[in-house]
Amino acid sequence: MKKTFVNILLLFITVNLFAQSKTTSFTVAGIKVILKPTIKEVIDVNMYYRGGVANYPTSKAGLENLVLAATTEAGTKKYNANAFRDRADMYGIDLGGSSGYDNGMISMTCISRFFNEGWELFASAVANPVFEPREIDMLKEKIISGVKQSESDPDDRIEQLTMQNAFAGTPYATNPTGEEATLSKLTALDLKNYYYNTLLNKNRMFIVIVGKITKEEVTKKILASFAALPAKPYKPAVLPGPKENGKLLVEQRQLATNYITASIDAPKLNSPDYLPFRLAISHLSNRLFREIRTKRNLSYAPYAYTTTRLMPYAVMYVSTTEPKASVEVMLEQLKDLRDNGFAEEELLSGKSNFITSNYMKEESSSAIASALGNAEVMGDWRIADEAAERINKVTLTQMNAVLKKYINTIRWSYLGDQKLANENAAVFKSKI
Repeated sequence: MKKTFVNILLLFITVNLFAQSKTTSFTVAGIKVILKPTIKEVIDVNMYYRGGVANYPTSKAGLENLVLAATTEAGTKKYNANAFRDRADMYGIDLGGSSGYDNGMISMTCISRFFNEGWELFASAVANPVFEPREIDMLKEKIISGVKQSESDPDDRIEQLTMQNAFAGTPYATNPTGEEATLSKLTALDLKNYYYNTLLNKNRMFIVIVGKITKEEVTKKILASFAALPAKPYKPAVLPGPKENGKLLVEQRQLATNYITASIDAPKLNSPDYLPFRLAISHLSNRLFREIRTKRNLSYAPYAYTTTRLMPYAVMYVSTTEPKASVEVMLEQLKDLRDNGFAEEELLSGKSNFITSNYMKEESSSAIASALGNAEVMGDWRIADEAAERINKVTLTQMNAVLKKYINTIRWSYLGDQKLANENAAVFKSKI
């Protein structure tokens, strides 16, 4: 209990330190800006593009990720690809682009001393990428190689199956990194048209800046670089929820062990249920490890986690040679927590662990920028800025009630010995 008290005290200290530099939001040249000045010499700048996989059809899976990766690797009007890389290396500037389920992003990290040089490259990548065909071909090969490697990795593959099972018929069934069949068909012209006709739109963009910089400096840079960008109508896609049924999805693969996930519904980041749910799933993860690994030695590393997406979900995971016994324990733990709830000590330790995991890592500018940007995509950047204050208000009653609300449907995904899955099919149909 003494250790818990010390951790709770640390929570208040961390909150106060985090609050010393106030995050602000304002609009410049029609682009929303989220700025968090810090005393750190590192500056992180992220340009966000809303929509993610909802922006394009499944037949073009990976399009947006390839497009945004190309903005910093396939040349701009001012710098060809080699000159762009050389200048970035000269000043130690880190630039990159990617896209996931809910948004895309172009990012830049540099030290404050070279911010002008970093911003010049960043602005050039955002406003004037040229998508040199030779560079696009090499980038496609690189990404396709990564896709093949991911599909062969059991942990990556079971995650893909989990998404396909829970979100079939929705944009989330599309792998944002893409597939070889879809990526290989994309041309430099396809990328150019998609970026300039779809993504480059002030109404779907916003920028997050964290570091040693003032509002006046930020305003000046944005006006000079992005004032002329187009502003076109943009309406966010309405995303359907996950499938209601709990059908088992099995993929046969000869492996030393079987990989199993159970996805369940979860509250959105801007829901009052989110933080109680996150604490609940964190302790579920602890219990799965204790019961499956420590007591029964059925798996090396069972765990549970939550996601922060526009269509959120939580997952229980296990890799095991004994699927029936492992799944039974997972269901038992869910049922026990639903029926009997948590202890006060679990609530207190959960809060302090949240601070440790969430705010200690956010000592870096890049982590703070990512947290603010992700929260804005989910609804409001203030969710990230006020997380410590909100977590401290979570009650045991809320934590005990939240699982009952979201665990009505369990969707099982299985990678491994299909014969063994079929023999134990009944356990995957068990109700809690």
